[in-house]
Amino acid sequence: MFLKKRNHPDSTFALVSKNEIPFHCPPKGEKTWNMHPKVFLSFSEEGKSKCPYCGANYQLDK
Repeated sequence: MFLKKRNHPDSTFALVSKNEIPFHCPPKGEKTWNMHPKVFLSFSEEGKSKCPYCGANYQLDK
């Protein structure tokens, strides 16, 4: 699910539920699953992560 936050430079992000951990980009089942190599992401203490290949932003759902 993609959400938009206003007044933030990296304003578009996908919510990731905790049951999807370990999480990778591109996400499982995504149409663009072959756009770059699968890379497993770690999340910051704030629950944020960014893909080093495509720049997609992810946020852990609370």
